[in-house]
Amino acid sequence: MKLKINRDHLLRGITLATRSVPTKSANPLFVNVLLEANEKGLTMLGSSGDLTIKTLIPIRVNELEVLRVYTEGKALVNAKLLNEIIRHLEGSEVDIEVIDQTLLQVSDGRSEFNLNSIKPSDYPDFDLEHDGVRFAIDRQHFVKLVDQTVFAASTKENRPILTAVHLNAKNGLLVAAATDTARLARKQVELKDNVTFFANVPAKTMQDIARIVEVTRVEEIEISVTDKKILFEFDGTFIASRLVGGDYPSTKEIVLKTYNSFLEANANELIKAMERVSLLSSERERIVRLTMSENLVQVSSSSPNAGRASEVVPTCRYSGEPLSIHFNVGYVTAAIRACGSDDIHIEFTGELKPFEVKNLEDDSQTQIITPTRTFVDK
Repeated sequence: MKLKINRDHLLRGITLATRSVPTKSANPLFVNVLLEANEKGLTMLGSSGDLTIKTLIPIRVNELEVLRVYTEGKALVNAKLLNEIIRHLEGSEVDIEVIDQTLLQVSDGRSEFNLNSIKPSDYPDFDLEHDGVRFAIDRQHFVKLVDQTVFAASTKENRPILTAVHLNAKNGLLVAAATDTARLARKQVELKDNVTFFANVPAKTMQDIARIVEVTRVEEIEISVTDKKILFEFDGTFIASRLVGGDYPSTKEIVLKTYNSFLEANANELIKAMERVSLLSSERERIVRLTMSENLVQVSSSSPNAGRASEVVPTCRYSGEPLSIHFNVGYVTAAIRACGSDDIHIEFTGELKPFEVKNLEDDSQTQIITPTRTFVDK
């Protein structure tokens, strides 16, 4: 293999492909990235075994030649080393050549690196074919679906199913839900394709893909789902992820149909007040108390070691019976930000019942938080 490539395009490609490559792995082959040059361009592939990313740098981009392949071939080299080398090179073009099938030479005319290369045939094959149910989703809709749900997934591995985002499609709608049992985030978007499936996708995978496609110019993402994997395709890139096995817990009973107390607030002002007061919270989870009546809305917290804090939020409007409720500040602020609105409504039924954070102009999402039973402020 021998080629010359634009350094910026190479860096973007290698950075993308190596996002799936672990620093350490039980399988030593997975710390490498596979390069393949042919008449289509330069393909780079990295995998952790659970997540695989393959991306193509074509010969031309917008009529500009960014790559010249002199000799077709493959190479398998350490992903982290190659990524760091390309990142630190200063030349506008990079020459890459396989020497004696054992070394990968990388040079920008000023710096030269010779990396040990492994036999490409040793690298496993990965299933990157579109199988099962296939559909397309608008890029912006996908990013919003992820941003308004993924934060509610659990980060604890003791219940792996809760580290996933549950996708359920039917009747032209795709519904995403995430919960760590203390909160629920749900979002639905319309699909052009009337498909039916459900899948539990690792939340981190969903978040990574959203960040990747967010900066691209693609309008749609092609997705296919089987009972084992989900595959995303966009702009010459394929991302395949394993699914999380098991039955996702039902979330229907969490969402209440009626509420009897209502709080209207400016999102930014309420967040700032809660974050200030939580500085003196005694709990690692940053528990605060929200006290509400038609005459006063106040946020407070206390700590045996640090003291007490309270703040009146004068711009809030509350209707209903007086209510005092404790909750995790991080959960509520994340839900408010996910609403994406300057003004938010919070609806309650009691001090120990789940409450809902709403953007009244967007009924496609649901944000539910369960109050805490830890009374930290008397």
